Amino acid sequence: MLVGGNSGVYEGTIVRQGAVLAAGVILTRGTPVFDLVNGTILRANEELPLIIPQNAVVVPGSRAVSKGKGHERSQEWGLSLYAPVIVKYRDDKTDLSTTLEDLLR
Repeated sequence: MLVGGNSGVYEGTIVRQGAVLAAGVILTRGTPVFDLVNGTILRANEELPLIIPQNAVVVPGSRAVSKGKGHERSQEWGLSLYAPVIVKYRDDKTDLSTTLEDLLR
């Protein structure tokens, strides 16, 4: 696993082997993670913590506020919320980048 700077993995979160968390990724039990590759949203539930799949590459992202109190105001102001996003799963290029990162450390 590779964790970039200013990242945080907090209670109620499991990150599986080989995952890459880019700089600035924050993971908590209550944070949904948007998996663009599989078209799913990962969430914790009553029995299970938030689980980041093996070899997932997670980057910080954002999503527009689309419902709830203040929805119209948030659209007017152009507000969005933090949202971690799985953009791909590890491949040869990712492995090369993480190897280089290990060498530089």
